Amino acid sequence: MEAPAQKKVTVGLARGDSVRDAVTQAVGLAGGLSFIKPGQTVLVKPNVNSADPYPGTTNPQVLYEVVRLVWERDPRRVVVGDRSWYRETTRNCMKKTGIYDAATEARAEVVYFEDGPWERVKPEGASHWNGGFSVTGFLSVPDHIITLPVIKTHYLATFTMSLKNAIGLIDPRDRVQTLHGSHAEPRFGSAIAELNLAVTPRFVIMDGTRAFVSGGPFTGEVVEPGLIVATSDRIANDVVGLAILKVLGTTAAIMGKSVWEQPQIKRAVELGLGVKGAAQIDLKGHRVPELDLIRKQLEG
Repeated sequence: MEAPAQKKVTVGLARGDSVRDAVTQAVGLAGGLSFIKPGQTVLVKPNVNSADPYPGTTNPQVLYEVVRLVWERDPRRVVVGDRSWYRETTRNCMKKTGIYDAATEARAEVVYFEDGPWERVKPEGASHWNGGFSVTGFLSVPDHIITLPVIKTHYLATFTMSLKNAIGLIDPRDRVQTLHGSHAEPRFGSAIAELNLAVTPRFVIMDGTRAFVSGGPFTGEVVEPGLIVATSDRIANDVVGLAILKVLGTTAAIMGKSVWEQPQIKRAVELGLGVKGAAQIDLKGHRVPELDLIRKQLEG
C-alpha cells in the first residue's frame, strides 16, 4: 500500500515594477486572501519593534498594499497593531517609521497593544516559559491575523522573521524576564518558537524589499532584494527567508548550517507549527531568477 502523499504548502516569491505589483503577485501565487469573508475583522501585524527605518521595521509601503488587498475582501474592520520593545511606545515607533501614516491612509484602525489588557497564557509545550507569558487581549477580536515580518538577521536570535514576529504580541516584561535572560541558542530559539503556540496567523506576507544580511534587528548591513514572500505557513516562510539570506550571502551562523537546523525552526517543527521538510514546500516565483538556488538551500 502506498503512503499518502504529503500535503504541500505554497510559498510565493515575487518582484514587480512597484511594491504594489510585488505584493499582489506574491499573494496571488500563494493562493490569495479568499479566506477573508465579508464582514470579518482582520488584524495586520507588522514588525514595529523599534523606531528604526525599514528593514529595521516593516516597509510602510508593504503595509499599505497589504491593507489595500485586505479591503478588497470586504471585511468589516482592518486593524494594524503591535507592541514595540519596552524602551519606547508603539505610538512613537509607528509615527517615526511611517507605519502609522501608511495604516491610516489605507483606512485601517491602529491599535497599540500596551493600551489594552494582557492575558496570561501557558500553552502546553511552552517548556521554556516558566509560568507562561502574557499576550495582548486583542487576540480575541480578529477573525484572521496576517503577519508582516521582515527578512533580516538578528544579533541574538540569528534571524527574525515570522516566528519571532510573535514577540510583538506579548507583554514586554516577559521579553525581559525570559528572552533577554536567555540569549544563548538553542534555548533562545526554542523560546521564540514556543510563543507561537498562543497564536496562529492565517497568512504571512514577508517584506524583503530591503533586508539585513548581518547585524539586526535595528541596524545592520543592508541589501535590496526587492522581494515579497507570501504563504499560509510560518515555518515554510522562515526557511524560505533563511534560504534567501544564504543565497544573498549572510552570517556564518546561517551559512554554516541547514535552514532546518536553526533552533527556531527545529523547535517549531517539533511543536507541529507547520511544514516538516522541503518536500512539503511548493515554491512559486514571479521574476525570481534565483528561485532554483533558493530551492536548493531548502533541501540542504
